[in-house]
Amino acid sequence: MKQDIDRVVARFAPPPVTDVSEGAKDLMHEIMAAESPAEARRRPRRWVAIPAGALLTAAAVALTWMLPNSTASALDIEREGDYYVIQIKDLYADPDSYKTQLRTVGLDVSLKVIPATAAFEGQVFPTSPDNKYITEITGIYPPGPCDKLDGCAIGVKIPVDFKGTASIEIGRKAEPGERYQSFTTWDVKGEPMHCVPYRNKTVAEVRGMLKERGIRIEEFVVREPTSRDYEMEDTVPDSWLVTNGSLHEPGVATVHVYKTGMPQEIVDRLNKANGCPSS
Repeated sequence: MKQDIDRVVARFAPPPVTDVSEGAKDLMHEIMAAESPAEARRRPRRWVAIPAGALLTAAAVALTWMLPNSTASALDIEREGDYYVIQIKDLYADPDSYKTQLRTVGLDVSLKVIPATAAFEGQVFPTSPDNKYITEITGIYPPGPCDKLDGCAIGVKIPVDFKGTASIEIGRKAEPGERYQSFTTWDVKGEPMHCVPYRNKTVAEVRGMLKERGIRIEEFVVREPTSRDYEMEDTVPDSWLVTNGSLHEPGVATVHVYKTGMPQEIVDRLNKANGCPSS
């Protein structure tokens, strides 16, 4: 097992990888062999909070299941027992090519790879034509810790006998200047402000925190913390207080502010929900 993982990590050295890692395949196969249907991890919903609007090696494997610039087929599909196990070989292929390849194994499934914020890179999100989450289709997750909100999937598994129609969206790392199609607040697990005590700090203070992380402010959402009403502004006083924020493309933030701060009990509750210590 260690040799397989070492091969996966080694593939991150130049030249660029252009084929599916054997180590990634081996790890997926071991997980599939050990996992019963009852133990399969579920994704009951996508959590995209948009106000107004694993292991080191496991992280390496999570990247190798989505490989750009393959000259062969766009997907790698193998049967493992009662499931088809799928890896993406070309992140930028036409979605029709994914669908055509999935049809060759009898699946009425479309697949779309979308730019996603860090917490959702590798997210597997399958839905039915009426937009209901499909629990039969899941990601494949390695053991051990994961630094992503939605798990560190290394592949997708679909039951061989799946007879429905499904659409799967999978998050990928965005290119510079590319807008995210799947994003969340900047302080959840996997995001740059996770467990950073920024709430009720001034705009000037938070601007410095963001700059340290290579992030600039694009705009402000001005909203009283307990209100649903808001206004968008290009600038606000540096003395105003920050209550939340999000990234909509790499290195670019929208910051939620108001002239008064957020009640401390709400700050503590939000920190706890994100797995962070209270202030």
